[in-house]
Amino acid sequence: MYTADDYLQGWIAYSIGGLFLLFCLWYLLRNIGYGVVRHILMLTSAAFLFTPVTAYRDDAHLAPAFFVSLYEGVLLSGANDGFQRGLAPIIAVLVFALLIYGVGRLMWAKLFGPKSLATAGSAVEDDVDGLADGSPESVS
Repeated sequence: MYTADDYLQGWIAYSIGGLFLLFCLWYLLRNIGYGVVRHILMLTSAAFLFTPVTAYRDDAHLAPAFFVSLYEGVLLSGANDGFQRGLAPIIAVLVFALLIYGVGRLMWAKLFGPKSLATAGSAVEDDVDGLADGSPESVS
């Protein structure tokens, strides 16, 4: 049986690997023009990788939910729940993450949206009169 230190070291190694996978995913998705699509894909991947669930029903140690789901769904014959024991927490975490993301986007737009539009409008006005466009004639 593993000690508490072994489980901690295992989770640290797994977390570093998961963060590396998220970085690789971000690197692949960085050129997508729609930020919302990038964010939702990153949130989905993070929820899939980092949602924990108890490894066994009678043990308090945690394991990644998708590993538990694969193990019980594919390898265990006659398991009552199958994929559901690991999949249900993943779906719950994903739903809450997407709700928090949506509320955060709305709050960000309410707090910072009009200011950015007003600043952009003043920059356009400066450019119309020809003094702030950075051309050699306007620099003194």
